[in-house]
Amino acid sequence: MKETNATVVTNTCVAPEHEADFAAWQAEMNQLIQRFDGFESWQVIPPFPPAQVDWVIVQRFTTADEARAWLESPERADMVKRIQPVLVGDDAVNVFVGSAASDPSEETTAVIMTEVTVDKEGDFRRWQRRLDEEQAKFPGYLGCELQEPVPGFQDHFVTMLRFDSAEHLNAWLLSTERIALIAESKDFVEKSIIREARNGFGNWFAFGSQRQGMAPAWKNNYIVLLGLYPIVMLEILFLNPFLHWMPVSISNFVGNIISVGVLGWPVIWLLSKWMAWWLVPADKPTPRRDIGGAILVLVIIAIMGLIFYFIGFPIANVDSI
Repeated sequence: MKETNATVVTNTCVAPEHEADFAAWQAEMNQLIQRFDGFESWQVIPPFPPAQVDWVIVQRFTTADEARAWLESPERADMVKRIQPVLVGDDAVNVFVGSAASDPSEETTAVIMTEVTVDKEGDFRRWQRRLDEEQAKFPGYLGCELQEPVPGFQDHFVTMLRFDSAEHLNAWLLSTERIALIAESKDFVEKSIIREARNGFGNWFAFGSQRQGMAPAWKNNYIVLLGLYPIVMLEILFLNPFLHWMPVSISNFVGNIISVGVLGWPVIWLLSKWMAWWLVPADKPTPRRDIGGAILVLVIIAIMGLIFYFIGFPIANVDSI
């Protein structure tokens, strides 16, 4: 039988004064995980209060057994032990078994961990179907996936509930309809915990669905180029003169930190929304639109190049005097 992908999603809360320590630790963790068989990719989603107070770490493996080997490895255990003093509360580590992909939209996801009374799983599933029918009626609903308990990983059910915004998600979570349904579940639900994430994991897995709604890699590269070019040029023109006293390796590293940070938020987010008609069109993509969007990106870059040339020319002349 063909094995499916496994995605490890970890929600963890970090004391605010230790976020820099956690970021450095996470960078080390990202290097470590790449040595493990079956590792495919990772994503770290920083907190975005008030909707998301956790750091969310998404780690994807080719098979469930390879994800298990990572989770049970002594190397990971040592790393987790090191970071414990800066964490607040317990981590929520969930494993989703399924294949990659779906729509990488700007959505909000609630990961709901539910402990079900022994021998009451049937009651829970029937109740969950009723819950699904009700929440689907609410504005902004994008979908819900139920992950059954995975032997060796977790004994609880995990529900991934997706809405198009935090406001719409919270409207459902606080609704009288949901409160009434939650009250009905007390006979078969021992405990339920909700952790929210501002980003929607859609580009990581979709539990067996086909890879749809995602922009081709070449279009994403165009958007990255469009966003990165002006950032780098502004650094060259206005930041580098203040860093000339640093060794090149250090000044370049500082520039990279700024470039990556600004590119990730808000530049790519804004460009993705503006170019959504080209990246992930609502109707069927056409060669004419694909070529037109690519030409538009190149024209914008060319215009920016001329602007930066005229900005930089007098600066270069002043430096040469």
